[in-house]
Amino acid sequence: MAARRSAQRSSVAMLRAFLWGGSFGLFLLLLALLGRSLPAIPLDTLCLNGVRITTVLARFWFGVNHFAQQLFRADDVSRELQELRSKVTRLQAEQVRVRELLEENRRLRSLLQLAQTLPSPSLGAEVIGIGGSNWFHTVLVNKGEQDGVPLGAPVISHHGLVGRVWEVRARTSIVLLLTDRHSAVGVSLTGHPGVHGIVKGTGRAWCELVHLSRHVVPRKGEVLVTSGLGGVFPKGIPVGEVISVRTTTEPPTVRVRPFLRLSELQEVIILTNAPPPLNP
Repeated sequence: MAARRSAQRSSVAMLRAFLWGGSFGLFLLLLALLGRSLPAIPLDTLCLNGVRITTVLARFWFGVNHFAQQLFRADDVSRELQELRSKVTRLQAEQVRVRELLEENRRLRSLLQLAQTLPSPSLGAEVIGIGGSNWFHTVLVNKGEQDGVPLGAPVISHHGLVGRVWEVRARTSIVLLLTDRHSAVGVSLTGHPGVHGIVKGTGRAWCELVHLSRHVVPRKGEVLVTSGLGGVFPKGIPVGEVISVRTTTEPPTVRVRPFLRLSELQEVIILTNAPPPLNP
């Protein structure tokens, strides 16, 4: 910036010198012409005409000089504006990155706190792919047999239960999501102590609560957690909440919205010492 301003000052100085030299030369030329053609012009008239000519030239020089300064100033303003726009773009990108880091930190803290409440040893993994169709809802994680991932191991996120390991490969694993048709997990109703049931996947965004241990009607908004029965899923992992109850059927049709958020599923924890299910 300093070098550019120095160059601009040099250009203005050269322009001024050129205009002054040209004006002075033109003034001398006019005097010579007047001296040849009108030798009898009085001195006061000659001086008056010289002053007028000098005034015109001075005004002309001032206008040109002012135009040059405005031109250089506009160039500076344009460059500064471009620099400010670049800085704003960089700051906006950094702000987005900071928000992403804060969100990632929040997720990891929640995930760590949830894992610390479980007695089972665990293994952290990242979701590297999302699969799914009308028949299968799955995700791919970046840990496999070489990392100690067992078949059927429960998988959790910072929201709660995600599903279980469906297939183990050398360096990756396929996780069957809670919403898949082949998925089923034993749950307890937090609003009805001692009442258990099974949450089954439907292949859609919700699940169904079936096979209640007692004839009760769950309440809308009631939270379901893993019951721990069967030894596959540890007790107390959040599963979902009841979103609708239709009592016109027998037994009542109970829809459950899983706490699983596929759009936010980036990091998971695999519980490595849980026994595999009988029919994986």
